[in-house]
Amino acid sequence: AMYIVKSGKLSLVISDSETEQEVDTASMGQLLGEMSLFDKKPRSAGAKALIDSVVVKLPYAKLENELGTMPDWVKLVLRKLSEKIREANVKILINSSNKKK
Repeated sequence: AMYIVKSGKLSLVISDSETEQEVDTASMGQLLGEMSLFDKKPRSAGAKALIDSVVVKLPYAKLENELGTMPDWVKLVLRKLSEKIREANVKILINSSNKKK
C-alpha cells in the first residue's frame, strides 16, 4: 500500500544489520510507499512515528488501475526515478556504516 500522512510526523529510515540512518521526515500531506508502486520492488525505507501520527492507507490494487492509464513513457520515468532513489539510499547507508568504523 501507499500512505498519505494525515497528521503527525514520521522519520524515514534506511537500515541494514548494523546501521540505521534517517534519510528524511514526512509530515501532513506527504506520501510514503510510492516507489514500490512504480517499480514493484521491496520498500527501500521504513517509517517511524516521531509524534502521534495518522496515515491513510491507499491499496496498490486501486492505484495500479490509475497507473495503467498513464502513457508508457511516464511509467518509465517513474520507475527510473525510483531506481535512482534506491541507489542513493544504498550509498547513504554505506557511507553511514563507513563513518562508524
